[in-house]
Amino acid sequence: MSIRVWDIPTRLFHWLLVAAFIGAFFTSFREWLIEYHLLAGYAALGLVIFRVAWGFAGNRHARFPEFLKGWGEVKSYIKELVSLRPAKYLGHNPAVGWAMLFMLATIALITLTGVITYGGEEGRGILAGVVSFKAGITAKAAHEVLAYSAIVMIAVHFMAALFHELVLKEKIILSMVTGKKACAGIHDGTDGRQGREKRGASQLLVLVSAVVIAAAGLFYIFPEKGETAFDTGGIEKAAGFKVWRSECAESCHNAFHPSLLPAASWRAMVASDGHFGDSLSLDLKTRQEVTDFLVAYSAEQSASEVSKKIMLSSGQAPPRITAVQYWKDKHADISESVYSRKSIVSRSNCAACHPGAESGSFEDRDIKIPEN
Repeated sequence: MSIRVWDIPTRLFHWLLVAAFIGAFFTSFREWLIEYHLLAGYAALGLVIFRVAWGFAGNRHARFPEFLKGWGEVKSYIKELVSLRPAKYLGHNPAVGWAMLFMLATIALITLTGVITYGGEEGRGILAGVVSFKAGITAKAAHEVLAYSAIVMIAVHFMAALFHELVLKEKIILSMVTGKKACAGIHDGTDGRQGREKRGASQLLVLVSAVVIAAAGLFYIFPEKGETAFDTGGIEKAAGFKVWRSECAESCHNAFHPSLLPAASWRAMVASDGHFGDSLSLDLKTRQEVTDFLVAYSAEQSASEVSKKIMLSSGQAPPRITAVQYWKDKHADISESVYSRKSIVSRSNCAACHPGAESGSFEDRDIKIPEN
């Protein structure tokens, strides 16, 4: 005989969390998908919050007191499992119960470190201006370790589910789809009848709250429509800007924002007569004006994520932007064929993929690699 064990909210939670985690994983490899990565992360956090609430308001087998057992019972179950003769449970067995709680805590920590990273590194989100850049860097390292730890846990969970399916002949995967499990031979304090639990008001409250939280999250983080309004920060009014623009950004090459290199790099570059194969024919007064402008707006003086990471990875004065280790790491997976496209031509054409390059804006969300 089969009875309904898992209610609809529990089953929806399970599969929506799977979808959210997969979405977060596959949007983590491309910077321009960061807001969709956030969307998946916030969805996962909302689901975790819902599951914790549902652990007290849901049906019998969804509630924590039903499956969170003491260590003695957990150890006994594991011993039985090793002997391939474990006791059968309608709901979660003692080992899976604690594993599920540990997974919920891990996902909550992943999203928390992600929010701290977003606020510290990107200067955006609910913690923008609250956490420091260094805190964001630290949180990112923890975020990645936790994320890959969760992948390991998911793999173990999947293999355990297959073990129960193929070796122990328990149809637990299908039960998370249909909600029903065969109750023959199961003794866990039920006579096979679920009964009608009068918890409607609390369940409705949890469901409505989850919908409201999800709607608020979507409204807050969903990508804005239209193009980013790039702010120059008033740099065009600075002393030396017109000279730099005329001598460097118009007559010779693209406009490379001063925040892309440390002051020492700009000083050495302008002081040298050899300028990437060409002669830097500037008189002393012009050289000084250009140098003063570049130093005043160099990476040390910028609050942007890119500038701070350039400073962290530079070590000493790099001779060019593409020699900065941070730049190399960020562009490592871009093939030579991409740089040879007509709309890009070379590595030095930052504006081809970063529309805000001349304003010193290199936001992940704005990256667009041309197709040809």
